[in-house]
Amino acid sequence: MTITLTAFKVAVGILSNSVGVLSEAIHSGLDLVSAAVAFFTIREAGKPADHDHPYGHGRIETLSSLLESILLMVAAGFIQLEAINHFRNPHEIRHEYLAMFTIFVSMVVSYWAFRHNHHVAKETESSALHVNALHFLSDVVASAGVLVGLILMKWTGWVLIDPIIATCVAAYIFAISVSQVKRSLLELADTGLPEHELRDIRNVLERHQESAIEMHELRTRKSGAERHVDFHMVVCGHTSVQESHSLCDKLEGEIQEIFPRASVNIHVEPCEHEGVNCIENCPFRDAQGKLPNERKLNPPLPSRP
Repeated sequence: MTITLTAFKVAVGILSNSVGVLSEAIHSGLDLVSAAVAFFTIREAGKPADHDHPYGHGRIETLSSLLESILLMVAAGFIQLEAINHFRNPHEIRHEYLAMFTIFVSMVVSYWAFRHNHHVAKETESSALHVNALHFLSDVVASAGVLVGLILMKWTGWVLIDPIIATCVAAYIFAISVSQVKRSLLELADTGLPEHELRDIRNVLERHQESAIEMHELRTRKSGAERHVDFHMVVCGHTSVQESHSLCDKLEGEIQEIFPRASVNIHVEPCEHEGVNCIENCPFRDAQGKLPNERKLNPPLPSRP
């Protein structure tokens, strides 16, 4: 259906001589490219880790979203060039009602596609689907702008409204593209998780602060829909391997309850206190040999500014 609608918009854009309708046709064509790229990348990114990709295939999604965002920027530039040409050489719009009907149908179809992609993107945390949803959302906004422009031109007869609307559409598409390019580049640069997500992880660690002497060196990054979390945990040297492993399992499980696709790596370290009898002389324990309740976590590594 989307292919048919895109082809119809191209035909109507040429027939009506409207840069607004033509810009919508170009935009819809990119939606098709975006959907095809998303289909491929989501399938590849969902593959489990292997010998060549020990950390999984999540970066494929990030690269895909970067490529799609750049395509949107190129489309915005092309639309703006067409708008400038129509500013210099204004043209009368023909077959206005056909153009209005086409844009209205496009807006309804694009909104349905946006809702579907946005819902699935939230459930899967797929950056490729998120960008695909942005494509359709920008299509909805662009269609609404073009439709308003066509109606105003019909009422007023002022043909410059067409390139003005096209310029606004290009500016909107460029703005959301820049935002997504920045987001993709931050992921590729291994930037830490946002502060609100770091706060959730710290809360998990704080709930178990009485079970360990210290937790520090918290590091995070995101790769596609996967989050990678690692930190150091200092335990008493007399703690058994089984007890340390059990605590690691609890911490990992609670972090994965918040972020189901998180990969958690915990480096366990023994306390380096060198007392003759470390349990009796341990500065971290009270008279009963228990770790004090008021101990706090060491500050983790700074998050993204």
